Amino acid sequence: MAVIGEAPISQFSDILANEITDSALAQRTLNEVNSDVQAEGWTFNTDNGVKIQPDQDLEYPLPGNVLRITFAPSQYADCQYVARGNRIWDRNAKTYKIADPQSPQVIIADTVVSKLEWDELPYQAQQYITIRAARIYSDRFTLSNVIFTYTTQDEETARAQLIRGEESQLYSNLLWGNDRGMGQGLGYVPAQGRMYRRN
Repeated sequence: MAVIGEAPISQFSDILANEITDSALAQRTLNEVNSDVQAEGWTFNTDNGVKIQPDQDLEYPLPGNVLRITFAPSQYADCQYVARGNRIWDRNAKTYKIADPQSPQVIIADTVVSKLEWDELPYQAQQYITIRAARIYSDRFTLSNVIFTYTTQDEETARAQLIRGEESQLYSNLLWGNDRGMGQGLGYVPAQGRMYRRN
């Protein structure tokens, strides 16, 4: 609220009641940006090799906080698993009922990006999400060029700090990139570079 020159609020508005107040709009913007930023997939909310158990209907339900999930084609060559709603869908078989009724198997997801609770986020992520939400909120509802310029600079600084913290969590190496298989810098992937070289 300080970004638009308003006094702090004493209690949160009920955003489920569809209130149109400054605090309710600010909370909705913060929740929206929180989901958008976490959906990018960071070290703190990305897990590899996650096992997904089938239910009694032979379907594979996903937790409600899953933002993105991928499956390795090399591991499931005859299937095309994707997330549809809160379940796994097989695009080849065109069904949710993937499990074998005789011997249901566990499906292993290659990567799972989850939405964490606010208190579980690192400080750099909380700072970036807050500043980005404040910039978007002020741009939507105040239309002040001064506030927009100020918060844009803060947002760039906060994202740089978030990326710096992210890189410090990766085991980076000049020869083979990092533990995610990605090299340092944009557009240069040492671990996969030989695939695209011309003789």
